[in-house]
Amino acid sequence: MGLKIEGEKIKAKFIERPNRFQAVVEIDGEMEIVHVPNTGRLKELLIPGATVYLLKSNDTKRKTKYTLMFVEKGENLICIYSSLANRVLENALKEGQIHLGYGLLKREVVYGESKFDFMIEGENKTYIEVKCVTLEEDGIAKFPDAPTERGVRHIYELIDAKKNGYISKIVLVAFMDYVKYFVPNYITDKKFYEALKKAKDEGVDIMCLKCKITVDEISILDEIPVNLDIDIHSH
Repeated sequence: MGLKIEGEKIKAKFIERPNRFQAVVEIDGEMEIVHVPNTGRLKELLIPGATVYLLKSNDTKRKTKYTLMFVEKGENLICIYSSLANRVLENALKEGQIHLGYGLLKREVVYGESKFDFMIEGENKTYIEVKCVTLEEDGIAKFPDAPTERGVRHIYELIDAKKNGYISKIVLVAFMDYVKYFVPNYITDKKFYEALKKAKDEGVDIMCLKCKITVDEISILDEIPVNLDIDIHSH
């Protein structure tokens, strides 16, 4: 069982994105401002005319009535709601679809200057940081799609935790079902790529999971290879 996406879904046409948090879409000929739950650039997804799917909110206090959840890219559906990645992973752990350690699962755990998404408290502590991957090029999943100082800091904190005898894991959750493997987006953020490579060398576990996406449910499909052995000087 995947994570159910409750609520009414509305099909719309993407028009423009005036700022990071808002988009203008067309619903049945009417223009509507909707919330964008992703701070990434999403340039290859949010193209004028693209078909998008919105989730209607029943919260009357909200400025916008809809959240932009999914974007059609060719014949594929990609979820851009980045904070859902944690919930999808948590659901998969609880359902026993994937195993990252034995013990009690805790959310939002402070370590050093950072807050990690999860910690599994067992015989040892397992710190887990989740990254939502929405960028895809030629069937390859990539992250990040905008420079992320926070993401780099998290990786160095995970390296520190590993050096202190804990178990450290980076779980990249790709919100698409057709990608073959993962590569860090070194052209956009060389520091993130370098941090990820160092993390691997220091024994941090790095994995990427691709997901089956429908407008009503997101579930982990399977693990795909993470390729960090890339020649960045050839680009």
